Amino acid sequence: MIKHVLFDGKEAIQASNDYLQLLMIPSFGSNVISLIDKKTGKELLVKPDSFAALTENPMLNGIPVLFPPNRIENGTFIFNGITHHFPINEIDKHHIHGFVYDQPWQVTNEKEEQGVVTIQTMIQLDQPAIYKGASIQLTYELDGAVLRQTATVKNNGDEPFPWGIGYHTSFLFDEKHSSFSLTKKSQWLLTDEAIPTGEQVPGEPMKEISLQAMPLDDAYAAFDEGNEAVMHNRETGCTVTYRTDSSFKHWVIYNGNGKEGFVCPEPYTCITNAFNMNLSPEETGLRILMPGEEDTVRTEIEVIS
Repeated sequence: MIKHVLFDGKEAIQASNDYLQLLMIPSFGSNVISLIDKKTGKELLVKPDSFAALTENPMLNGIPVLFPPNRIENGTFIFNGITHHFPINEIDKHHIHGFVYDQPWQVTNEKEEQGVVTIQTMIQLDQPAIYKGASIQLTYELDGAVLRQTATVKNNGDEPFPWGIGYHTSFLFDEKHSSFSLTKKSQWLLTDEAIPTGEQVPGEPMKEISLQAMPLDDAYAAFDEGNEAVMHNRETGCTVTYRTDSSFKHWVIYNGNGKEGFVCPEPYTCITNAFNMNLSPEETGLRILMPGEEDTVRTEIEVIS
């Protein structure tokens, strides 16, 4: 079922099936600000109390879309011999989280077909100059107890561009009663400003660990395939599994001070500051789109309760 509703006076889309119900605001980043497990009636995401709360803290509400994800050091990088400058919007030094998470997206398709509920939105970029002619098509599908996220990035312009995409997905997480698992093969070493040094250290996957009073703002390299973050609440019996395809080569995990009732497993196709790293694309995940080319990446959230 698809309904057009209002959230604090803003146009929103509510989509639901027998298992899940989502609420999206196309005019603000196409952000899915709510995902409800209909079996239990419980909210799974950090949902803003108001539209003002969403705009004041867009990264810790719902599923913000990051293009590109995380930081570009000093907001500057060189591509094809040209120096590019992104706006400085973090600690007066760096660019962070890209250009689409708070922008209006156009709704291009809504349908219910063979039990699958689909909402499709698109954004066409004009700024910054390197992304003039870039477009992103975002498709959300409710299929049983699974919410699928598909993003297609296309270069409609005349010049190639480097790119990466990610999601700052903010899940509610009861630290006292929940465990967290994550597939990862190594951890990126970071500076005090959360910029990767280029070095990695080996690390085992996280398996049903407690995050209580365990603050995380860390970056990890994912496996080539089969990557997922799993949040299990022992009290409610609910398990949320966030899976990615092989395009997502990295995770950033953020949970504030470990006592705030949330965790953000952030899947990234490229690591933080990949635009400036003197490493191979196989390591950083940085991609290049030539004029006329497009690329599609997929994630999904499965809820079992």
